[in-house]
Amino acid sequence: MTILTSAILAKAGFLHAFPTRDTVDATLLAALTSPTVIQVKQVHGARAVLATEAAGQEGDALVSRAGDGAVGVRVADCVPVLVADPASGAVAAIHAGWRGVVGGVLGAGVKLLGGRDLVAAIGPCIGACCFEVGRDVAERIGFIAREDGEKAHVDLRAAVRSQLRALGLADGSIEDVAGCTRHEGERFHSFRRDGANSGRMLAAIVPRGRGR
Repeated sequence: MTILTSAILAKAGFLHAFPTRDTVDATLLAALTSPTVIQVKQVHGARAVLATEAAGQEGDALVSRAGDGAVGVRVADCVPVLVADPASGAVAAIHAGWRGVVGGVLGAGVKLLGGRDLVAAIGPCIGACCFEVGRDVAERIGFIAREDGEKAHVDLRAAVRSQLRALGLADGSIEDVAGCTRHEGERFHSFRRDGANSGRMLAAIVPRGRGR
């Protein structure tokens, strides 16, 4: 069972994980040293929710402060983004599908998180090699990698990185944790590849105490 991690988040002292498809929840929780991971009902929107108010809520970004517990988002092609504030110890877990990217979910999550000098990791997601959409959708997202008639391949990773930079994160404070979910079937779940039979991977992060 493999759990992928970010060197930037680890260096800043944040327990976190980007699981692969064979990672069971018990292994994930052990890696996070947490009894549970707080989640919300994901709706491909742009709403950010505090972990303390998450019960029964819909949203696509979760923010947790010191003592409030691990937060996570489930993905199977969409982009999992884990953001942390080394100064306060607060964290955010963001589910960024193309609708969320267009709708501003990254901005909502970062705004609720607050802080300066944030660090972030962009987890495994569908790559530009495999993310084919209609021209109308591609033009809304931008970052078109290849065009083929009425279809286009879009680089969601690049779109997410660009938005994080626009929100004030330094380029060197954003790390890509590699992997194309659709292309690498032995490692990742993918809705594009497997449809309704696809599982989900729970990307998660734990807040830490101030000054650690």
